[in-house]
Amino acid sequence: MTTARIDASELSIVIPAFNEENGIGVTLDQLLQTFEAAEIIVVDDRSRDKTFASAADRAGVRVLQHAFNRGQGASLKTGMRVATRDYVAWFDADNEHRPEDLARCYAKIRQDDLVAVIGQRDNGASNLIRGVGKGLIRLVGRGLKINAGNDLNCGLRIFRREVILPYCSLIPNRFSSSLVTTLVMIERRYPIAFEQIRTSPRIGQSTVRMKDGFEAMLALFRAVLLFAPMRFFMPIGLILVMVGVLYSLVVALTEGRGLPLGGSLIFGSGLLCMGMGLVTDQISQLRLNILPDTTPIARVAGSDGNVSAEEYQ
Repeated sequence: MTTARIDASELSIVIPAFNEENGIGVTLDQLLQTFEAAEIIVVDDRSRDKTFASAADRAGVRVLQHAFNRGQGASLKTGMRVATRDYVAWFDADNEHRPEDLARCYAKIRQDDLVAVIGQRDNGASNLIRGVGKGLIRLVGRGLKINAGNDLNCGLRIFRREVILPYCSLIPNRFSSSLVTTLVMIERRYPIAFEQIRTSPRIGQSTVRMKDGFEAMLALFRAVLLFAPMRFFMPIGLILVMVGVLYSLVVALTEGRGLPLGGSLIFGSGLLCMGMGLVTDQISQLRLNILPDTTPIARVAGSDGNVSAEEYQ
C-alpha cells in the first residue's frame, strides 16, 4: 500500500534498534518516503552488527548510539529526550510497523486534540511464545480492570512530548515500556484514543525471550501498585474477609462452637490486606504528586472574544 506524502513538521519518530541491520534500512526508507520534514531519530543500543552504519547512511536521519547496551526502554527514553517536535512517536526497526498506520495515528492525535494515540494490533502474534505471553498479560490486565482494549503492549504509539517526558523515570530500561506508558495514560485520565493497526512480517530475529515476558508481568504489577494499589489489594482483602466470615458461620452453625481459629485468621488477613492497600495508596499519591501534570487544560481568550494559541496548565 502506498501512502501519500505527509507534512510531519511537528512530528519526531523515535526508533530503538538493536542488531536490526536487515530491517532498519527498509524501515527508514519507508518513513522517509511517507513523512515529509519529520524528525527521525534512531537510537542504536550498541548493536553488534551494522545497524548503526546502515541507519547513518540515510540522509535526514539522526542516529544516536548508547555507550553500552541498556535496553529498549532506555533507547526510547533517550530518543524522546533529544526529540524537538511537539509530537513524538515510537516505531519499530524491524519492519513490523507500517507508515500508513502511524500516519493515521498522527492525524488523529492532532485533529482530536489528544494526548496519546495507542496502536491496537488486529492480527496475531508473530510466534506462539509471544502470543501466549501477550494473552497472559491481557488476562492479568482485565483482572485488574485496566480498560486498554485488547492490546496492552503495542509498540506503535504517539504522544504529546510535553506530557510524556515527565514520566520517563517510570519507564523500565528494558522491555515493558509500552505496558507502563499505556497504564500511565489511563490512570492519569489523559484524553487518549486507540487505533487499529496491522503488522507486517518482521525482518530479522526477535530479541524478546521468555524471561522478558516475566519482566513485563512484573512491570505491569509495579505500575498498577504505583497508580492504583487499591485495585490490587481491595478485591483480595474483600474476598478473604468474605471467605473468613462464611467459613466461621458454617463451622459455628454446624458444629455448635465459637469462632474457629482458621476463620479468624482468614478474616484478619483480609483486613490486613485492605489496610495495606490504604497505606500503599497514600504512598502512591505522595509519589505521584511529585510528577507534574502537564496536560494543557485551556486556551486564553482575549477581550475581543478571539482565542489565542497560548495554552496554560
